[in-house]
Amino acid sequence: MLKILKIKGSTYSDTKGVAAVEFALVLPLLLLLIASLIDFGRIFFVQISITSASREGVRLSSLYNNGVPTPQNVIDLVNSSAPGAAVLSQLSNVAALTVVQTPCSTAILNENTTVEVSTNFKWLLPVGLLTLVSPNSTLANDFTIRSSGVMRCVG
Repeated sequence: MLKILKIKGSTYSDTKGVAAVEFALVLPLLLLLIASLIDFGRIFFVQISITSASREGVRLSSLYNNGVPTPQNVIDLVNSSAPGAAVLSQLSNVAALTVVQTPCSTAILNENTTVEVSTNFKWLLPVGLLTLVSPNSTLANDFTIRSSGVMRCVG
């Protein structure tokens, strides 16, 4: 039985359940907004972490006056400089950073050394749903976050 309420000349029908319907309409958008904030926060954190790690790695790689640092020393320093970046980026406990080093040569003066650090990024958002709207969209794919450092060799 439908109740009709008269308030100040207007008629309102029974409004039970309206809040539940509105909540059901707004909840997916709210969850999408929260998940996107988390993902973009992860992207920025990982980018800053591997940028810092590549700078630390290239700094060690450029110091060869007390003996050339081994590539493993540089990799260990990079991994310890960004301890959780790969795990957070790939959402996996077995994730690791990829480190590519161009070491200094003791025979060449004034050369540069480079250290490039990269890791794959896996989306938390259901971006695979973008392929329903745009089948050729590359946004749905995982991507690689890279940073490189370049420094003059000293020694």
